[in-house]
Amino acid sequence: MDPSTNPASSEAEPSMLVDRYLPEYDVTEVRHAVVDADPETTYEAMLTADLLDLGPVVRALGRLRDLPVALSDWLRGTAPEAPPDQLRFADVPETDEWTLLDETPGEEFVFGAVGKFWRPSIEWRQVDPEEFVTFDEPGYAKLAISLSVRPFGENRTVLSYEARTATTDARASRNFGLYWRVISPFAGYLMSRALDRVATDAETRARQAHETTARSVETGEQPRSSWTRGRIAAMAVLVLAGTYHFLVRPWHRRWGATDEEARKSLPGDDLLAGTTRQVTHAVEIDAPPGEVWPWLVQMGQGRGGFYSYDWLENAIGADIHNVERIVPEYQDLEEGDVVRLAPPDYPLSSPESAPEVARLDPERALVLRPPGESPAWTWAFVLEPVGDDTTRLLARMRSKPAESSIGPLAGRPRLLDAVDYLFWEPAHFVMERKMLRGIQRRAEREATTEPRSTA
Repeated sequence: MDPSTNPASSEAEPSMLVDRYLPEYDVTEVRHAVVDADPETTYEAMLTADLLDLGPVVRALGRLRDLPVALSDWLRGTAPEAPPDQLRFADVPETDEWTLLDETPGEEFVFGAVGKFWRPSIEWRQVDPEEFVTFDEPGYAKLAISLSVRPFGENRTVLSYEARTATTDARASRNFGLYWRVISPFAGYLMSRALDRVATDAETRARQAHETTARSVETGEQPRSSWTRGRIAAMAVLVLAGTYHFLVRPWHRRWGATDEEARKSLPGDDLLAGTTRQVTHAVEIDAPPGEVWPWLVQMGQGRGGFYSYDWLENAIGADIHNVERIVPEYQDLEEGDVVRLAPPDYPLSSPESAPEVARLDPERALVLRPPGESPAWTWAFVLEPVGDDTTRLLARMRSKPAESSIGPLAGRPRLLDAVDYLFWEPAHFVMERKMLRGIQRRAEREATTEPRSTA
């Protein structure tokens, strides 16, 4: 079922417990699944399904959501909390953040939370069930989740998952609206995967109960059939993963760059000591360095943009506007100046969203890095002339890998490595490739429309 953002347009069943705790809301997300098991078995499976076992995509999304906290712990040298071995819906209300609001055993289970969910590290507010309905302190959002089962014919059940969110004032509504635009597709996917997990567990329990009383040739062959399908799916995943790791990833990490350009030292490499990851992209521009340089100098949020997919950047609230001309008032840039990646009031703002100019060599190199003595990355743009009217523009990102044997990350899964591998590397390639081609197009257009002076 599609999510709704207009509670007045649809009326929930009056018997739903969730209506008592959050009858009016800004956003609701609803998912249903038909389960081949009786309601009692489905309800038990619903409460006991392991939410940490929803597949690699969900694990990656969870690690991505926890990344700001992990980075904060790492930078402060604070030991993070050990992750739980399992997480069930039945256990969620026992956490510090969530509260069990109500339950009709065998029918509906409702829990909720109050917090500023849009913050990089969520600011939770503990409230009792009786306080949840009337809580209206400005700056917060209330989230109520209902899990319910309904009979659907003989030994079949409709399993429902509904999440409702209401904000307490206009500012919280704006912040949550921006956050929701980014997170809603992932929230819907997570809900669907949770229902799939519950349905699978419930149907397995129902089948096992049936097999204890009567076995047939068909039910005896079913596990072998399921095992074969699982083996084929696993092989397909391995082939795709191997193709990406050994072919696609090496290609996009040095897109456009020659072997020599990818290996050689560039300005700014010395700013990040120790073992680092390095990605080098390049493009050749039919214009001299002096005509490419102004486009680099005016980059930044609130300045000339980044010449990439601004519609995608603005979809997450970065407020980027790419210019199509050289703007004189944006040409004044010095070492120590800030080149913002997002507005100062960005909900997910961090020191890394406001890097500083670490090196500035006119018509040669511009190097950015986050503030602080030990930056997490450097981003260099280097111009190399090729003849009189051609320039190689190189973009190099260097970053520190997560060391599982150092500091608060000791003994933990390499969270930062996984997020970098699954998300940041491909995303950085897509956006930077568009950026380099955007600079190329603008510089070459200016070079062909403006006559060059001759000696």
